[in-house]
Amino acid sequence: MSESDSIKEYATDGIVVTWEPSRCEHARECVMGLPGVFDPKRRPWIDATAAGVEDLVTVIDRCPSHALGYRTDDGRNRVAPN
Repeated sequence: MSESDSIKEYATDGIVVTWEPSRCEHARECVMGLPGVFDPKRRPWIDATAAGVEDLVTVIDRCPSHALGYRTDDGRNRVAPN
């Protein structure tokens, strides 16, 4: 697995947002849903501190490719299917 294929993590209180670049289909559900969090022109492009846990979960659950995932402090998680 190359560096660009590795899963990136972005943590804030209550949640760790994960992103797997090689899986991303650029559907833009994330950018349209939470533009303050997901900004492809910014580096890093994900700022998990810019929204609450519930808003992050709601938008990440819309990611059709499962490139985005999460682990919440209350035990919820979303990972890509094998």
